[in-house]
Amino acid sequence: MIHIIHTLGGCGGTLLSRCIGVLPGVALLSEINPDSVKLFSHFDPLYQDKTWLHLLVATDTERFARMDLGNTESFRELMGTFHVRANASGRHLVLRDYNFVDFVGVPYTANPPKRLILYTALPAGVPTQAVAFIRHPVDQWSSLCKHEHVRTVLTPAAFCEAYAAFLDELGGIPAYKYEDFVRRPGTELQAICSDLALPFDPLFAERFHAFDYVTGDFTRHHEKAISPPQERSLSASILDDFRSSAAYRRILRATDYADPGVLEPSGFDAAI
Repeated sequence: MIHIIHTLGGCGGTLLSRCIGVLPGVALLSEINPDSVKLFSHFDPLYQDKTWLHLLVATDTERFARMDLGNTESFRELMGTFHVRANASGRHLVLRDYNFVDFVGVPYTANPPKRLILYTALPAGVPTQAVAFIRHPVDQWSSLCKHEHVRTVLTPAAFCEAYAAFLDELGGIPAYKYEDFVRRPGTELQAICSDLALPFDPLFAERFHAFDYVTGDFTRHHEKAISPPQERSLSASILDDFRSSAAYRRILRATDYADPGVLEPSGFDAAI
């Protein structure tokens, strides 16, 4: 089995990956996708294996280093080899999908496919178990905009369209909320492990902070406890941009998130 985590970015995927990465027997590939292999060196599965996982044998590495891993067939062959090597060593292969490039795209591509392309690049006949990790769209957009190259091009409306398409593509894949996870990490991770068919270990909370074999946002890397981030204030005009988006309203209905400022704040979900 291949275990998959879907995220759009800016939603705590790095935190979740660090928690899953310390579970017994897990071998985690972080933010991998055939369309993102060439974006950054650390998004290359071969780099991650050489630096972190050490699943492949030398002949595997040599063979795949000569291939274009952005090619669907080559990527599929590599994932199949990872699956075989993980099985042979008694490990659970977990793929943290890089769905930002599937749905948001900018600034890397102006025309993302708006679908989960990873499944077209996995070996045939190998079963998968997947979950998604989501966050309030306002907070998630704000987190993404910490990156200057994103902040200058990603509008609230465009992000909401991408987010809504992402939710549509998930179908029956279980979605877990970042806000719930930071409040009840043990309970939530146990449920996530159940859906992913992974072994759960309550000691993850004591070890996750030492797991560095991931990609993503390390702003809170030094923290040894899981807790909500500081609340951020956004201008009324930004919130108006969200509220003018039909996709934003669809997201709120689909996820049961509250619109900031509309309901009386009763917890983290209602905070900006």
